[in-house]
Amino acid sequence: MFEIICVLILPVMLIVYYAIQRLVVHHSNMEVKLMIHDLIVEAMNKHDHDFDD
Repeated sequence: MFEIICVLILPVMLIVYYAIQRLVVHHSNMEVKLMIHDLIVEAMNKHDHDFDD
């Protein structure tokens, strides 16, 4: 089960990475760092909820 989740997350991470690369051009570095931080925190919270269930 864990392997399936990892395989599914990989392409999503790549898409997010490319999206961030595009955003870096339009936004200041600080804004991007804050956005990435928010995304990571949100992802961690989702994982915690998954494990709680």
